[in-house]
Amino acid sequence: MKSKKEIKVCVDPKGLPLAGYKDGKYIGITVEIIHLLGQKISIPIRFISVKSWEECIKFSKDKKVDITALILTSPNKHNHLIPTHKVIDSAIGIATKIEKNLIYDLNEVTGEKVATRRGQDSINQYLKSLYPHLDIVIVDTIEEGLNMVAKGDVYGYIDETYALAYYILNLHSNELKIMERINKQKIHGSLGVNNDDPILLSIMNKVIKNIDEQAVRNIIHDWISVRIEKGFDYVLLMQVLSVFLLLVFVSLYWVDRLSKEVLKRKTAEKKLEKFNINLKEEIALNIKEIHYKDTMLLEKTKLAAMGEMIGSIAHQWRRPLSTLHINVEMLEEDYKEEKIDKIFLENFIKKNSEIIQYMSQTIDDFQNFYKLDKEKQYFDVMEKITSVSNLKLNQLEDNHITISKKGESFVVFGYPSEFQQVILNIIGNAKDALVERKVKEPFIKINVWSEHDRGYIQILDNAEGIADDIIDSIFEPYVTTKEHSGSMDFGLYISKMIVEKNMQGTLTIVNTDVGSEVLISFTKEKDV
Repeated sequence: MKSKKEIKVCVDPKGLPLAGYKDGKYIGITVEIIHLLGQKISIPIRFISVKSWEECIKFSKDKKVDITALILTSPNKHNHLIPTHKVIDSAIGIATKIEKNLIYDLNEVTGEKVATRRGQDSINQYLKSLYPHLDIVIVDTIEEGLNMVAKGDVYGYIDETYALAYYILNLHSNELKIMERINKQKIHGSLGVNNDDPILLSIMNKVIKNIDEQAVRNIIHDWISVRIEKGFDYVLLMQVLSVFLLLVFVSLYWVDRLSKEVLKRKTAEKKLEKFNINLKEEIALNIKEIHYKDTMLLEKTKLAAMGEMIGSIAHQWRRPLSTLHINVEMLEEDYKEEKIDKIFLENFIKKNSEIIQYMSQTIDDFQNFYKLDKEKQYFDVMEKITSVSNLKLNQLEDNHITISKKGESFVVFGYPSEFQQVILNIIGNAKDALVERKVKEPFIKINVWSEHDRGYIQILDNAEGIADDIIDSIFEPYVTTKEHSGSMDFGLYISKMIVEKNMQGTLTIVNTDVGSEVLISFTKEKDV
């Protein structure tokens, strides 16, 4: 061993979360555990680049590497390697759709297909021996197997539980779950040491025996639960139900009020015709009627925005709810494997408390958005823009739309919730255009700056711009930029009215080489 200048290691480059190769370096649970072991050894560890697990095994046979990871502790299929003490425990699980009923035995699955991965001979032989009635479909990758489950082509996909948890959280968190552990005994994973190097085997076994098990558990949970940092709380469930009920009552109230106002308007028109009032009274009534229409349009737009924001909240909460589902299932496994101690519980509580705080913040943002502004007040424009963009972030990310904000903020005097509605309308229009036109590498850029006594907000997108035949009339109430929606769009009309009438600013839209530019300006107030 003294003659060794380094210990060469190879791992499966396509086996996340256990091991993988990304952005020029090796990552994964196994890689981090090997780094942890390397801290106890004086000889440096170097990972050797391979293209596949098969090439890694060939390198070990040709003595090009000293350690191969991971291999089964028992049974060991590789005669040229000797397994160390186990470094990780796992199990075999089955992934199904979330709505599937709980099963306790695969014998309950009749007339259904299940998928497994090619090359997993031990798992396939195990299934055939215990469940000969199963109709097994062989796939090439985990992604292929989980996609078949999501589409309903197979009942479930069977694989190692860490891999299932990792890929479900990152690809199918709203659709799939880990149903049940299939095998009765744990699967032990070890490092494979060349059989002609007993000294290295002895050293690795001593280091593994003294490894910090809590550190290993933290590595595992970082890979299969912290990737999505949200969770679930029943108190918050009651809060969101309360919000839904409130919206229903508000909607009913406005429908009733609108009906009464329409009836009142028709009655007033008949009276005008009947009594033939003078021109001055008629003009005064028309001005009042126009103000009423604008008020109703503003309320209608706000109700529509409420519906959209409810969709945003649902989007924000899907992943946290799915994550909690997987965390709870993994908690049962941790309990069975006697991994739960004081430190584990502290970490578990901390992570899920952060999740609850995130969901609570979402409710606070929603409530602040619809707080009624009875009078003007000073507010920071970047704070309000950030609050709106946070509520829309998941919808934008799901459509692969990048949103960025930069610049120095400024303070204005006006109605903060109405200003947020303007930003929501503009971001929503840009998102709809980018999705409808299937723009490659879509983006929304928000720039904030000030010059002298004026503050400016510029919102850019690359959605190919507004049609020439409507851009000059874009702020009229019945003109829409949504080409195939089949509905009227009051968003830009209301936005211009809020900015220019209610807050004495300006709002303009022009086309650029790749999309459109919205420019809003206000009189900048001194910092308050």
